[in-house]
Amino acid sequence: MSTVKPADAIAAFDSASSMLSATARGLRDEPFDRLGRGRLFAATLRVANLLPRPVRQRLYAVAGGAEGVPPGQLGSVDLEAVAGWVTDHYPRNQYPAVLLGSSNGAAVHLATALGAPWLPQTLLVPVRWSGNDPDRPDRALEFGADVAPDFLRRNPDIVLHHMHDANQDWLMIRQMAYFRVKRRRLGAAYERFLRECLAPNAPIIVLADSSTWPVTTVGDRHVFQIGAQGGIRPQDYDRRGIEPDADAPEAEWGFDADLLDDVQRFAAATGHPVHVVRYPDTHALSAPVADIYREWLGGTADQLLVESFLLIDPTRTRQAGLVPLWTMFSVESAVDVTENYLRSRSFRAVHIGLFPHGVRSRGIAEPDRWRERLSGVDTDFVGVDTRRFPADFAALVRYGSALRAMPRLSAPAPGTLAIDKAMGLLTSALS
Repeated sequence: MSTVKPADAIAAFDSASSMLSATARGLRDEPFDRLGRGRLFAATLRVANLLPRPVRQRLYAVAGGAEGVPPGQLGSVDLEAVAGWVTDHYPRNQYPAVLLGSSNGAAVHLATALGAPWLPQTLLVPVRWSGNDPDRPDRALEFGADVAPDFLRRNPDIVLHHMHDANQDWLMIRQMAYFRVKRRRLGAAYERFLRECLAPNAPIIVLADSSTWPVTTVGDRHVFQIGAQGGIRPQDYDRRGIEPDADAPEAEWGFDADLLDDVQRFAAATGHPVHVVRYPDTHALSAPVADIYREWLGGTADQLLVESFLLIDPTRTRQAGLVPLWTMFSVESAVDVTENYLRSRSFRAVHIGLFPHGVRSRGIAEPDRWRERLSGVDTDFVGVDTRRFPADFAALVRYGSALRAMPRLSAPAPGTLAIDKAMGLLTSALS
């Protein structure tokens, strides 16, 4: 059986792959329009957005499911080849640093400002399964236990976190199973990239998100996670009798510390310093990076851009002189982060992006909720049709158009933020 091509094995419509592409484009001073997709993708979304809501939702789910790897081909997915595909996003230059570890939208902006690539620990392998019932996690666990063994044997350096979120991912998981994989070792491709592309004495900056979630052990290097960070708590999910037996790094955002041990081994052998940026939850990096950008951009930075999940464009954000405050999803905790940030900082305007995940999930913060919580602040929604949210899928392309229409200001170039200064500010903010 032939090996599944790396680009076909990894979900394109996901946090890690999208943030990888956004970082690579940011380093090249290129925009991240249309989530990195072509004009046909944009045209299709705009036309589909005119259809009735149930039809839009169905098309969204089917399009996502089409990315899935057939279960019988999981043993042909080579995650070392995938690691090579990750590093191929970046030119073979000499970089002043590298970021490595947890996915985080704020880190996309940090990496761009530092001129440093980001190498993800976690990636999503979507597994095609049109029979997945969001309300039956027990069946999902059985499915994963049945199809995962060949995949795990082929890839000994990863831990599989099978994630089943019937709240925010209700549409997508009707078509697929979410196999999130976390690297425990750098592996040959990451090591080769670091040896060839890190400048002498350049630091390895490890992003270590301490988020955890209760899981059920399925087997060696295989856990099952019901729910995910976002709108509701772990105990609010219907577990169908599946009892958790451990806490593990949260499937999408959490950091597996085994990788840090391997990074330190590599660093000791090559002379590169290691800076570990530990933060207690996924949103905890957002305000410190926003403050770093506010200082880096200078006196013109008087507008805040509240980002949402994949709605990130480090190039156009920087060119418009916007201070980026990244949030995971449009949920209550995202409004909390924004409201707390604005308590002690003033901006001339606040622009808000809302990622459209398609359903009115529990814990969602709809546009009226944002207006209510941020009353008294001059706010507007970036590329969002508030009447169609959260099934306003054309917002994925309108977001870039809205940023493109904003006036360009004089802004520093990628790679001009001093590493020592950034690390000092982060350490102070997170201590």
